[in-house]
Amino acid sequence: MNKAVMDFFNFPCAKGRPPVWVATVCKGAPHVVPVCFVKPLGDDRLLIANVFISKTVKNLKENPHVAVGASKKDEGFDGYLLKGAAEIIEEGPVFEEFRRNVEELSGGKRKPRSAILVRIEEVYSLQPRLGKKKLH
Repeated sequence: MNKAVMDFFNFPCAKGRPPVWVATVCKGAPHVVPVCFVKPLGDDRLLIANVFISKTVKNLKENPHVAVGASKKDEGFDGYLLKGAAEIIEEGPVFEEFRRNVEELSGGKRKPRSAILVRIEEVYSLQPRLGKKKLH
């Protein structure tokens, strides 16, 4: 992910942008949920807080493939779609720091039970245009 993509996914709801959408699939049934607490880790990983998304976590334990999308319409439409493999993190320094960030941003109202660590394998532009949209 380049800086523009990382900025797009860095705690979107805290900046007043729409939520990020997380798509999973298990036994042929797709599942999509909105999330607000998302943070890039370097240029190839993304953390997503598990506050209310137990079905998503269950799906990822059976099938780790995930798609994560975000878009906005200010002066024009912009957005990104990330695809990768996820793992659930329930302890350790990365999770503890992220948990503190989420609790602080939510004023103590949200307490993550775990985090989803997505290893980004593909990045796509969601800008409306013809031609190649895969960025990485």
